[in-house]
Amino acid sequence: MEGKSPDNRSKTRRKAIPKKTRFEVFKRDSFACQYCGKKAPDVVLQIDHIKPVSKEGGSDILNLVTACKECNSGKSNRTLSDSSVLDKQRQQLEELQERREQLGMMITWQRELANLDRDIVGELCQFWTELVDPFSPTDIGRRRIEKLAKEFAVDEIMEAMRIAVNQYVKCEDGKPTQESVERAFNKIGGICMNRRVQQDKPYLKELLHIRSILSKRVDDIDNVEALGLLEVCHSLGEEIPILKYNVLNARSYWQWRRDISERIEELQGNKQ
Repeated sequence: MEGKSPDNRSKTRRKAIPKKTRFEVFKRDSFACQYCGKKAPDVVLQIDHIKPVSKEGGSDILNLVTACKECNSGKSNRTLSDSSVLDKQRQQLEELQERREQLGMMITWQRELANLDRDIVGELCQFWTELVDPFSPTDIGRRRIEKLAKEFAVDEIMEAMRIAVNQYVKCEDGKPTQESVERAFNKIGGICMNRRVQQDKPYLKELLHIRSILSKRVDDIDNVEALGLLEVCHSLGEEIPILKYNVLNARSYWQWRRDISERIEELQGNKQ
């Protein structure tokens, strides 16, 4: 028998499919055999040519399909009898393209949001500069405004800036002092928070006033505990005037604490 020449052998040798291409085909086909549906790792997956290489089928991704070793071995060089796999591949490629386009849209959207955030911070810095001219936020101040803009609405921050200037900025020779401007700037976040709390809990301002009275009348007050007890008692139905009356008659913090704790237990019992 006459052997094949080296040139003929090189023509019949199949070119290996690159690893990256194989991986893309596996991903597209969800790592499942497109003939029997079995998936890795239950079976060993291979890459099959839809149109066989022996019939001039190429190795582009549209002519490649995921097949298990068993199906690929039994298929030989027969072509598929219908276009179901091709249709599925085209649909998956279209879905992949749509996902890429949507990802691009999301990235563009996020960039626009980032630009909007920078614009908002810039406007807030400019507003503060107009309020306390000739002073303007430093780089550290700008970062603090950027942080505030993530927690509060623009109108909340601007109103807090106005309040801070009115309450804390002092002038000499018609110009604000640097020390008072810095103090006012440091109050903006707290003002934002207090205003929001007052909106959520309109009664809190009165409870803070009652606690202030208590702190002036007795020693060793636990401010956090006292406010908590006042808030619990009020939430159970105790009226503000009564809470204020009890504070005005308190002889010591511990006596007031005992009395309000007993009142809370009484109110809780009435609720049951």
